[in-house]
Amino acid sequence: MAGPYRGVNLVLSIKSNGSYVPVGVVEGCDFDFGYEGGPEPCFGTRTKSHSAGSKRVPFTITRWYYTASDAQDLLLDLFENETSFSLKGSLIDKDGVAIANSDIVITGCRMYRWHPRAGGADDVLGEEGSGFGTGWDFSGFINTP
Repeated sequence: MAGPYRGVNLVLSIKSNGSYVPVGVVEGCDFDFGYEGGPEPCFGTRTKSHSAGSKRVPFTITRWYYTASDAQDLLLDLFENETSFSLKGSLIDKDGVAIANSDIVITGCRMYRWHPRAGGADDVLGEEGSGFGTGWDFSGFINTP
């Protein structure tokens, strides 16, 4: 991939019932890939050992309401129904064509926090959801220099 990409070039989709549904107009999102654990002291040595445990992916998604008729309250439904889902992100170019090798999938997701987003009288109403994923798949993402 060459060059930087703006947020308008990011497409997020959620798979909860067998097929991916576009999240709609994403106003913001944040993902943090990591492992539980860290360096731990060991008996008989002053050198710590690394203990990388299970995968952990906290995320937050902010989107506009009513941007897709088939998924109007998508984040609220996932939160309220305690639904497990997968989250896929990929890039598109300025013409809307998918960019090859840009797919990242977060698996084992669950929404643990939800709230509506509103601002001034002329603002677009939205929703924000936060949760955790338990794994990821970078096999569809190949960073080429």
